[in-house]
Amino acid sequence: MKKIVIDRLGPVSHCELELTNDVTIFTGPQASGKSTIAKCVFFFRNIRNMILAQFQKQCLNYKVSSDEVIKLSLKNRIEREIRSNFLQIFGTTWHMDLFLSMVCTYTENVRIEVSLKENEISPNYIWLEFSEDLTDFIQTLEAMIEDDAVSRLRGLLTDVREKINTFFEDNAEIVYIPAGRSMITLLGTQLNYIYGLMDDAQKRTMDYCTQNYLERILQLKPEFSYSPAQMIQNTLLLTDTKVNRKLLLTASELMRSVLQGEYRYVDGEERLQIAGDRYVKINFASSGQQEVVWILNVIFYYLLQNKKAYFIIEEPESHLFPNAQKLITEFIILAKNSGRNQIFLTTHSPYILGTINNLLYAGRISRFVDHRELQEIIPGDRWLMFSEITAYYIGHGQVSDCTDADFEAIENEVIDGASEEINSDFEKMVSLKEKAMGKEEETYAADNGSVTV
Repeated sequence: MKKIVIDRLGPVSHCELELTNDVTIFTGPQASGKSTIAKCVFFFRNIRNMILAQFQKQCLNYKVSSDEVIKLSLKNRIEREIRSNFLQIFGTTWHMDLFLSMVCTYTENVRIEVSLKENEISPNYIWLEFSEDLTDFIQTLEAMIEDDAVSRLRGLLTDVREKINTFFEDNAEIVYIPAGRSMITLLGTQLNYIYGLMDDAQKRTMDYCTQNYLERILQLKPEFSYSPAQMIQNTLLLTDTKVNRKLLLTASELMRSVLQGEYRYVDGEERLQIAGDRYVKINFASSGQQEVVWILNVIFYYLLQNKKAYFIIEEPESHLFPNAQKLITEFIILAKNSGRNQIFLTTHSPYILGTINNLLYAGRISRFVDHRELQEIIPGDRWLMFSEITAYYIGHGQVSDCTDADFEAIENEVIDGASEEINSDFEKMVSLKEKAMGKEEETYAADNGSVTV
């Protein structure tokens, strides 16, 4: 995906976002639009999955008579699903600006535009425009649906998935890790029960990004019945998956350092294994451990399976001590440096941004310093090159690049803005104190007759 242009969506007045680099970082005040932009990226990248899902449904409905089901073209099905997904991610359009516009350019000739228009259905009807090449591609997929499509559906879906990925020039799985993760972790063993009781209509009322994250956790929990080291060993012995053992061991060490333990899923119970047989149930762990555990687990799983992913991670710093924020940042960049993953990160934290700058500086000086000495400070599997990163600041609805090309870093003003304001307040108070002390000395001198007027 090359570029997204957003106008008048929630707090975002205007945003032009290039998505060609491996790491994209967004920072800015709360409620400024970071999550809105992250959701836009997820929404557009997830359209590949919607096309595949609707192709499957079209195959299954191919032989059903017109009396039993409303016949829709594949394009109509896809448009209906995209509208439904938009509402599930962004909410009702009734409160939205009528001049809203979202345009995603996937390749030179493939684009989708979302806007709002008044019609007989709704004053804010979601209007979709596909580029000509995309419309032609969908018609080509529909032509593949024949009488025997259902009987050969599994192989057909694999073929169509590859065609879709090739067409969009994107074969990475999209993985959204939202903010507010501790509540889902806190529910722990109740999640399966609660989610199992919900019908499809109730699930659709849930924010789609959270629903997607929740379903992913429920699916992955049983994979963590073993320690990370055992999972690595099992993968090496029992599957044909090609893995980088050194990378995985490093990742597992970072996980343990951040969590101060190891996650386990045992007999339907989530635990943090502290040492030996000692453990803490996850719902009694600290809020920081609850927030970060599934960032670590999800990324580790994709590294273990050698799957290519585009990770959207909101506020990885939540409830973490500064040193743990440094370690989780290094873990995320380690995953990027595996060579298969891309990262989209939102953050408020100067410690996250400061760590990114340190990794960038390591990458910069690696061209001329002794690698062995540099690796003693920052291991080489975490070095980051400036050409791999874009960073943006959003405020007052506008987005601006906040990188410094000369220093190959994120601008210090972004990182130290709050610190400068805090220091400024302190300096003003010191001046106020000195002024008060000066008046006190003048008064003392005057009372003792030592002031000459």
